[in-house]
Amino acid sequence: MNLSPKALILILSVLLLNSCTKPKSQVPYWLNDYQESYQQSPVEANKQWFKDAKFGMFIHLNLASLCENGRDDYFIWKKGNASDQLLKYVGIDRTTYESSNNKDSLLFQKYSLKNFDADKICQLAKKAKMKYITFTTHHLGGCYNFNTSLSDRNSLNAPCKKDLVQELSIACKKHGIALFMYVPPHISHTNKEEYEHNKKYLTELLTQYGDIAGIWFDGIGGYYRDPSKYTHLHELHQLVKDLQPHALVSFKEGAVGDEDFISPEHFMLPFNYSWDNPGITKRFNIRQKRWNGKQSKLWDKFNATKLREINTVMLECAGRDDTHAGGGWINDDSAIHYTATQVYGWLNYSRATGSNMLMNIGICKDGSIHPDDTKALAQVGEIIEAKGWPEVHNEL
Repeated sequence: MNLSPKALILILSVLLLNSCTKPKSQVPYWLNDYQESYQQSPVEANKQWFKDAKFGMFIHLNLASLCENGRDDYFIWKKGNASDQLLKYVGIDRTTYESSNNKDSLLFQKYSLKNFDADKICQLAKKAKMKYITFTTHHLGGCYNFNTSLSDRNSLNAPCKKDLVQELSIACKKHGIALFMYVPPHISHTNKEEYEHNKKYLTELLTQYGDIAGIWFDGIGGYYRDPSKYTHLHELHQLVKDLQPHALVSFKEGAVGDEDFISPEHFMLPFNYSWDNPGITKRFNIRQKRWNGKQSKLWDKFNATKLREINTVMLECAGRDDTHAGGGWINDDSAIHYTATQVYGWLNYSRATGSNMLMNIGICKDGSIHPDDTKALAQVGEIIEAKGWPEVHNEL
């Protein structure tokens, strides 16, 4: 068969294009329905998926989870002022506690998490109609919840002897749930003392566990107070894209404009909303009065067009409910848990602001999910099946 030069060029061009196209098997598993978009732009496909996802689970698990009243008790513990009740709860005698120069190391020795079950976590997320999980890779107490060369204080060396990120990544893939990695505030620092460490931290997370949906940076308040510690944020964000081109980046309410989505705590403040709870109304009004600072300027500059996610908690929380309770992110045996009706109410709010909802659970000291959260989130899925998703307003 004789072919003209033009025909040969056309055939060769098609073959070359096909050879450069990523095979379906290599497309991240949660993006299988976004094949065509992925071939055009991996990150844009992931953004479209994120917008469609609607609902995710936040998980806080760290050494502070071993304390009876979570964050508040942890800081009491760390200062050396633990009560007899707290010592009994953790399982450390007073002599050992008072003679130790490193209180975190005592908690690390108790990090057994015998009932941590990544498969059950993913099953609950699916029941609740959640499409992704954001997991704390490192938090209060300084234990890395993954296999790392950066510190011996990691979950594989703890009594649990687990790579928690690996177990969760395997379960997420099994159940078709995307996995985001939460990284603590100091990982966004780019000053000389921390920059190389932080790049290695991110590199380990993004090269050891297959396809990851994105990196969730914490600590935006530090950036607002002293931007000089964050002069290479663009480069840090680009590192994420270089390692996994589809991966999304969030830094709370945003900093330098190249973040893929914003994720403020509790409230998406540019939008008014009528609450039926006096405590929430009070906190919402306080937050709105503070809006006319850096956040409003960033909104006008580039955040108004970004994907949105509101993150909040299953536990009562002083910053949201105007109660006596503390932060609400970490296991707290004294705190009241949300019901399914309350969670669905927050889904209403998130959809009204054109946002996803990221609902946090504080894993119990033994690694299990609190039974109140298990019940409520399973029921949320039933409510969604019966009523459907709340109506979207203020859509991008």
